[in-house]
Amino acid sequence: MVLKRTKRRTVSVLTLTCVFAALGVVPGTAQAPKPKPEPGKVEQLPGTDAGFYCKNIADKATDARIAWQTWQLVGLEAKLRERAEELERKEAEYKAWVKRREKLLENVEGQVVSIIARMRPEMAAAQLSTSDEETATGVLLKLKPRAASEILDEMEPAQAARLTQLMVGFSDPLKERSF
Repeated sequence: MVLKRTKRRTVSVLTLTCVFAALGVVPGTAQAPKPKPEPGKVEQLPGTDAGFYCKNIADKATDARIAWQTWQLVGLEAKLRERAEELERKEAEYKAWVKRREKLLENVEGQVVSIIARMRPEMAAAQLSTSDEETATGVLLKLKPRAASEILDEMEPAQAARLTQLMVGFSDPLKERSF
């Protein structure tokens, strides 16, 4: 048993000595500090196994990095395509919704115009005064001129003038125009 221990110790000491010798370190001696490399200069490992390994693996590492980046770009491109398709679907859905809305408004607008045409002018003026200017203008334009003039006559003068300007086409709210 004692023999086995000494053999193990001897083998361990020899192993450590080989490792230190390979690294260039002698046990019990201090190492001189390595000079710091200058900025911008890449330190080359002269003729060591590590230097040869790094030199040999550099091309494979570059290829692997490029392959990884290509794979990432392919994934991002797929996500971009999915988003574009989703936006196209949303755009088509929006266009269909706008068509339905315009058709509904056209039907409703015709009914509203016929209802307001049958009202007394003072009641129609009160109703149009509470609605927004675009709607009131649209209704007044679709009415017969005589009915529209009677309704405008019953409105407040300022609002009647504004609606008249909108009907004529001078409706830029940022720029007031006068006759």
